[in-house]
Amino acid sequence: MRVERSYQNSICTGKRRAGSLPDYSYSDALKSSNIVWNEETLDKWLTDPQAFVPGTKMFFHLDNAQDRAGVIAYLKERAK
Repeated sequence: MRVERSYQNSICTGKRRAGSLPDYSYSDALKSSNIVWNEETLDKWLTDPQAFVPGTKMFFHLDNAQDRAGVIAYLKERAK
């Protein structure tokens, strides 16, 4: 998974709005969602992005809570 460092730094700290990085074609649904990424919103997103933001392009999800926690821990560690 390639995640830009600036995105990693902000995704779990509550500083980055969803759909706000330049140079990426986000869905209108995500851009207008007003979600601010933090551990809670990221967990909901990874659980079921289509339910969390209907109309999003994201379809990948993680059913297992331990797997989601691992992804979030990875992002937090990489942000240091």
